Amino acid sequence: MSCRTGSADRATVEKALAAMGWCPDHPEDSPYLQDRRAEIVARLPDSVRAELMTHNPLLITTFPNVWGLASFDRRGALLLCLFGDDLEALKQQSAHAAASFPRTFERVVAGQRCEFDPHVEVRRFDGNALVARGVISSTGHVRFSTYVWNVRRRERVVLLALVCLCILSTIAAFVLYLRFDGGDWEYVRGYLDRLSSAVQTATVIMAVNLVFEYRDWKGAKSVIEWSGPPAL
Repeated sequence: MSCRTGSADRATVEKALAAMGWCPDHPEDSPYLQDRRAEIVARLPDSVRAELMTHNPLLITTFPNVWGLASFDRRGALLLCLFGDDLEALKQQSAHAAASFPRTFERVVAGQRCEFDPHVEVRRFDGNALVARGVISSTGHVRFSTYVWNVRRRERVVLLALVCLCILSTIAAFVLYLRFDGGDWEYVRGYLDRLSSAVQTATVIMAVNLVFEYRDWKGAKSVIEWSGPPAL
């Protein structure tokens, strides 16, 4: 991930990294951090290692078992390289960085803004093979219906199923009340009433949860839309 930091110097950017809570608590010259940094660097492909080490990268950690290297070049750009064995954790931390670091940077460096390059890549340690790629996009223009339909696809299917079941159970209950009013149908009518109430409750609860999750998602300002590597 590459982030343009403008005229801010290395020390200023390091303050922003520390404000994010990404800087380890150990001193920079501690044997533990030196060994951890050497271990990460040793696993990099030769071409990547040579380019990265020319900028004297800073060791960071964004999440348990997710380490990274932050390097700075003369063009006013910050390069964040995160390392971990859990692909989903790497994706989540990349999205967290894209959403949170610009706000923290603006708070630490008054009057300046930073902006991530929209393209993000996840690569393997061995061979530098592409595993996944993503595009950072804004959430400000996304409506709730679009969020449910395109972002929360699994929840969309469940919600549609609940709505259909709710409609069917309600219609069936009305039909029984209007056409079958004998005592033999009381048990069936009661069962459909309970089923309809349960489905309606589940639908409302799920819809409310999606609304709150949508507000949090939209408040993040930025998300990463992931896709797999291109087909050969």
